[in-house]
Amino acid sequence: MKQFQLFPLSFIWVLFACQTTEVKKIPVIQLEDLIVDTLYLEKDTVTKDLGTNFNYIKRGDKEFLVTTRKNRYLEYSYPEGKLIRDQLYFTEGPDGIGSFIQVDFTDDSSAWFVSSTKLVRADHFGKVKSRYNLPQGPPERLAINYNTLMGTKAININGKIIIPDVPFVLKESLLDYENWLLEFETKDSSINYVKFKYPSKYRDFLDDPTFATYQNGYNEKENLHLISFPADDSLLVISQNSKKWIYAGVDEKMEFLAGKTEERGEFTAFLPNSNTSKYSWVDYDPTAQVYLRGAIIRPDTEANRDQGKSPLSKLVILDKDFKKITEVVLPFNSRGFSTPDGYYLYIGSPHSEDEVGFVRLDFSNINPRK
Repeated sequence: MKQFQLFPLSFIWVLFACQTTEVKKIPVIQLEDLIVDTLYLEKDTVTKDLGTNFNYIKRGDKEFLVTTRKNRYLEYSYPEGKLIRDQLYFTEGPDGIGSFIQVDFTDDSSAWFVSSTKLVRADHFGKVKSRYNLPQGPPERLAINYNTLMGTKAININGKIIIPDVPFVLKESLLDYENWLLEFETKDSSINYVKFKYPSKYRDFLDDPTFATYQNGYNEKENLHLISFPADDSLLVISQNSKKWIYAGVDEKMEFLAGKTEERGEFTAFLPNSNTSKYSWVDYDPTAQVYLRGAIIRPDTEANRDQGKSPLSKLVILDKDFKKITEVVLPFNSRGFSTPDGYYLYIGSPHSEDEVGFVRLDFSNINPRK
């Protein structure tokens, strides 16, 4: 008589699952694998940095890339990259925009500036058209800081101006604050906010400029705000009716290293840890319908190199449904801008200091491997 060995049902189920479940692996690719074209933009003798906050606009059959840098409006022919207009704005007088510009951005017809709590709309030819007073914030905010100098973005959505307020450092009282993205309606000066709070884990990163700066992006078609916190693997996605966290991390272990403070006489010095990992910017490219997020895994510092740690930055790519599809190894942390032809990523000045380069990326052939 044959004897049969009996196995627990749980064992049989696990064995069956192992045989039928295929684990999808997210591909890690090099930046060169995505490049299909390179755009070079001219610089003039007084331009040190063009930044990456370019907008594509079209007038008739002509195409342009436009940006503002402090008190200047720059207009380039596209795709030739020729600087065709450099408009200077006055700091004072009837067309003055202020002496210290914390926020600047462009749209199809206007250049926008924020100096202190004054919002200024000017045309592309140096003339101020409107001025608005922005809220100064409640006492619990301590000191409001409208700012795009640290990588956050301001945008115009049909006359509603979205302006980020970015704390220089986090204080414990600010963990309960939530009015970080101002919605200012230019038609009637009404005020609303895109509300969110810093996660409670940031209690471990108080008084540290690195971990105070969130980054924001926007999907205009879906009306989604994207918030990237520096020490979180997930993005906070805010719609009109909900908030949800979406995983957008890298495979490598990120080391989030808090800085310290030192009392120097009457002043406090904030000393962030330059060796820390951090997540940085987030964008949505409507042409390819993908979300992009920057990650600095190992910064290029002397201390890291002394320990044999080579610098590493990556780009995390999510599809339109927020499913992670790839990680892209970057030569350095970099961001870019969208056009109808695709997303352009900044690559520095490979040929000359008189121009800057942006590579156009093609995401269409990325498919997660099994």
